[in-house]
Amino acid sequence: MITGLLHLHSSFRYLVLLLIVLAIADAVVALSNGKAFNKTSKMLALGALILSHIQLIVGLLLYFLGSKGFNIIMNVDGFMKDAASRFYAVEHFSMMIIAIALVTVGYSRSKKQEESKRKYKAIAIFYSIALLIIFIMIPWPFMKEFGTWF
Repeated sequence: MITGLLHLHSSFRYLVLLLIVLAIADAVVALSNGKAFNKTSKMLALGALILSHIQLIVGLLLYFLGSKGFNIIMNVDGFMKDAASRFYAVEHFSMMIIAIALVTVGYSRSKKQEESKRKYKAIAIFYSIALLIIFIMIPWPFMKEFGTWF
């Protein structure tokens, strides 16, 4: 079960990244063109929000059931000295929660705005900051002792 969740979490990241990038691109293009907020823009932002939350749930399952998260904190003395253990148990976990909170705030703020320009601006700003955090905190394969492509 853990292996399946890990593969799902590792491969699902590309879909989440794609939707966040598309939502940001749509917001930036709409801001520069003065386009009215439409259903497509709302669906892109909502899709990114939903998929990022699904990714968070799978990640939390891995954190509490897998061997790289909570179990390291509870069972390994001095885990903070090991870069890979610290990355999964603390850094990846906390920063991804912050990134998904930013996506949530961005979507929520866009819903509350009346003006299309403000809606797009909220999505562009918050989703961009979240995307930056996500890119930095993904365990990429080129990082020593960290992740895989899938």
